[in-house]
Amino acid sequence: MGSRKADFLKRIKSQNPHSQNKYKRVALSPIRYAGGKSLAVGYVVELLPEQITKVISPFFGGGSVEIALTKELGLEVIGYDIFNILGNYWKFQIEKPRWLYAKLRKLKPNKTTFEKIRLILNDVWWQKVKLDSETLAVYFVYNFNLSYGPGFMGWASKIYLDDTRYQRMIERIRDFEPGQLTVGCADFREVIKNHPHDFLYCDPPYYIGQDSKMFKGIYPMRNVPVHHKGFPHKALRELLIKHRGGFILSYNNCETIRHYYQDFEQFFPSWQYTMGQGETRIGANRIRKGDNHIKQSHEIIIYGPPKT
Repeated sequence: MGSRKADFLKRIKSQNPHSQNKYKRVALSPIRYAGGKSLAVGYVVELLPEQITKVISPFFGGGSVEIALTKELGLEVIGYDIFNILGNYWKFQIEKPRWLYAKLRKLKPNKTTFEKIRLILNDVWWQKVKLDSETLAVYFVYNFNLSYGPGFMGWASKIYLDDTRYQRMIERIRDFEPGQLTVGCADFREVIKNHPHDFLYCDPPYYIGQDSKMFKGIYPMRNVPVHHKGFPHKALRELLIKHRGGFILSYNNCETIRHYYQDFEQFFPSWQYTMGQGETRIGANRIRKGDNHIKQSHEIIIYGPPKT
C-alpha cells in the first residue's frame, strides 16, 4: 500500500494556502450523507498502518472513507450498518448500479413524486406496508438524495428538485465502481466481535451530551430516530479498548469522548462543513454563542494501533 498511499495523499492535499482544510474533499460516494466524512479521508488515510490489506467498517453510512480506501488504495473493505433500509440500498448500488439508474430515470424530481414516495417510506418505517427489496432501494435513494440536509424522509430540497442535478446524481449512481467492497446489515457489537484481528474504521453516531456541541436536532434525523437515539457509546469504547486488530475512530470532539479514549492517540483536524454552505440564516443557539452561519468542524480522530 505504501506508494499508493503516499501518491493519494499528495494528490488530495489542498493547494489553497488560505484554506483551513489540509486535504481536499474526496467525494466518491453516490449518496449525499449528513455527517459524511468526505473531508476526513486524508486524515484517516494518514493513520492507516502500512501492512493492512483489509478494513472492517461497523458504521458504513454513506461510505465516504471506506469507498476511498478500496478505490484509491486497493484495500478490501467489508462494511456493515444496522440501518437495514440503507444496507438494502447498498446491496443494489454495489451489485446492480445500472439497473438502479434505469429505475431512477423513470422517476421525476418534483414535489409530487417526492411526497408520494416519502409517504410510502413513512408507512414502511412504521410497518404499515412492506415493499419488495428492489422498490425499497429505489425509493430510498431517491428520497435520501433529494431531501434537504439530507436525511431519511426529510423534506424536499428545492436545490435538488432539478432535472439537471437529478440527472447528474443518477449518473453517479450508474457509474459507481465499488472496488473490493461489500456491505451487510449488522449491529456493531456483533461486527467487532466477529472480526477480532481485523483493522477497523469506525464512524459511530455523534455523542450528544452536556459537553457536546452537537444539537439534538441532527439525530434523530428529522422526526425518524433510525438507530442513533440512545446509542451505547460506552459499549463501543469497551469493545475498542479490547480489540486487537487496531482501529481508527472518528467522533465529535468533546470532553467525554477525549476522556473515554485518553489512552489512545488523538488528533484534531479542522475543516469547514460542506453541508449547508449556502445557508446564511443563523439559528438561535449560534446567535447566543456569537457564532456566524459558517459551520466549522469539531472533530476528533482517535488511533488505536494493532496489538501484536
